Amino acid sequence: MTSPSGCGRGAGPVPAPPPAPSTRAPVTRNDVATMAGVSAAVVSYVVNGGPRPVSTTTRQKVEAAIEALGYRPDGRARSLRLGRTHALGLILPDASNPFFAELAHAVERAAARNGYALLICNTSDSPADEERYLDDLTRRRVDGMIIVSARTDTDLSSWARTTTPIVAMDRLPDATNVSTVRFSHDKGAATATRHLLAHGRDHIALIAGPTRLAVTEARIAGWRRAMMTSGRPARGCVHAPFTYQGGYNAARDLLSQHDRPDAILASSDVQAVGVISAAAHLGIEIPGELAVASIDGTPAAAFANPSLTTVRQPVDRMAACAVHHVIHGQGEVIHRTYSGRLIRRHSCGCTPATGH
Repeated sequence: MTSPSGCGRGAGPVPAPPPAPSTRAPVTRNDVATMAGVSAAVVSYVVNGGPRPVSTTTRQKVEAAIEALGYRPDGRARSLRLGRTHALGLILPDASNPFFAELAHAVERAAARNGYALLICNTSDSPADEERYLDDLTRRRVDGMIIVSARTDTDLSSWARTTTPIVAMDRLPDATNVSTVRFSHDKGAATATRHLLAHGRDHIALIAGPTRLAVTEARIAGWRRAMMTSGRPARGCVHAPFTYQGGYNAARDLLSQHDRPDAILASSDVQAVGVISAAAHLGIEIPGELAVASIDGTPAAAFANPSLTTVRQPVDRMAACAVHHVIHGQGEVIHRTYSGRLIRRHSCGCTPATGH
């Protein structure tokens, strides 16, 4: 009697085994040449865009053969011949931060416009991980690296001496020994502070970034200069991570004080969202009792509740500059600084008519 499963004595024919994987050899340049009726060298000229010109008719024949055969050039072999991988590396401290996510997209678009792929690495603000990624990207022979450093110093000497071009963005000052493309952090903080002062706020606290970062020191300097120029004391500066929780915790501390501020400037949009949440939990109305502004200008700032007044960094321009220099800089060390633009919204007290 046959078992229900068909596995007992007297079962039907044994099913045929699955077909073996295809052993067809990969399509080669010679295969394309044969189908197109040209030499293998002509196929190479078409694929590589030179070095010799190819007529339109011949090019069309080669391209049709490539399409019909599904030919894919060996990118590794081509890279070895040309000495370039057409890949760049981007090292970020926190890819989940909306600002760095936007920056990564901008760098990726700029790289693609130049015919380059992008490898993205996230250090979670660990200098040890940053060192590991720098080494790994160098061994992978990327054509250049763009880095938002997790370091608290300015020394990239060991990497500046390599043949791989490096551009540092956002965090390192001009004193560093590699090229830099960055936002004018001090001017951005001063702009936001002056705007809060213009709303009649007197006690403007600052939620700065982590200690010893160049970006943190620059934003403190801009806030302090604007306060002192207005004749008001610069008081209420606290350090916090560039995170939602960092902004929330810092705001809870500031707003729980007896002499609490009537405005807070956050050093990043994510911190400012944390500030808004902390104020809501404490029953403090924004902007009536507390005005809030920040720096970064990420798209998410427009969707905070209330919408967030912020100084927008020109991310696309900075990314384009960094990518262009890492590809075409030829070893020159440059330092480029970009100014931001104040976007007025509800969190500071601006009306809808001027808020967008």
